[in-house]
Amino acid sequence: MNRIVKEAGFTLLEVVIALGILTVGVTVAISLFTAGTAAHKRAIDRVRAIEVSEQVFAALEGAFRDGATVTDLVARPPWRSTLDRWPGVNVEVRYGAIPKEQYIDELLVEVHVQWISRGVDAEEVFHQILARTRSVRLPTEQ
Repeated sequence: MNRIVKEAGFTLLEVVIALGILTVGVTVAISLFTAGTAAHKRAIDRVRAIEVSEQVFAALEGAFRDGATVTDLVARPPWRSTLDRWPGVNVEVRYGAIPKEQYIDELLVEVHVQWISRGVDAEEVFHQILARTRSVRLPTEQ
C-alpha cells in the first residue's frame, strides 16, 4: 500500500510574506494614531487659546465701557487676574485706532496668546473691535 503523505502547514516564504504584511499594517496603524494624537493636541491648544482670548476681550470690553482709556488699560491690564487660571500661557495685547473717520469711541484690539506645545513656541492671534457703547456713534454735523 502506498501512503500519500500530505504536508500541512505554511512554508517559510509564506510566513515571511505574512509577517511583512502584518508589519506594514501595524506601522500604518501606529502612524495614524500618532497623527491623530498630534491633531487632537493642536485642537485642544487652539480651544484653550480661544478661551483665554475671550476672557481678555471680556475684561477689556468691561473696562473700556466703564470709561478706561488706552493708557489706563496699558498701565493696569484688567485681565491679569484671569491669567492665573491658564498656567503656561502668556498674553500680549496691542491697541490700534479704527482707520475710518466715521467711527468714534472704538478701539481695535489685537490679542496674542502664546504658549509652549511639545517644546515648540505656539501662538494664536485674535482681533476684535471694542465699542464704548453698544450703538455706533457717528460724528455730529456742525
